[in-house]
Amino acid sequence: MRQIPVDTAAMTVMLIQAPEPKIKNRETGEVAIDKQSGKTLFNVNVAVIVDGRPDALTIVVAEDGIQPDLFPGAPVALPGLVARPWENEFGHGISYRATAVMAQQVPAASNGKG
Repeated sequence: MRQIPVDTAAMTVMLIQAPEPKIKNRETGEVAIDKQSGKTLFNVNVAVIVDGRPDALTIVVAEDGIQPDLFPGAPVALPGLVARPWENEFGHGISYRATAVMAQQVPAASNGKG
């Protein structure tokens, strides 16, 4: 599957809600597992703001890539973010995956004194 790297340098990314386990099968409640690492996958809902326009996205991150003290509204970084086009008999779209979600260090405000 093709993966397209996403440069987040021109974006502001904020956590919308606490990460939740990704459900593979809604009927059984089976949780999605990363095929390579065996770790549980989580859906991380974020607001991505570019040029003042917000969009809500869901990013998939393995459990060991989630910083534990995140809270809704916190600015976050998404290292290793990639977009993956997908298509099946029900439709098509783009899914997003990152290696981690962590608190974004916000520069301290200047007080104007040098």
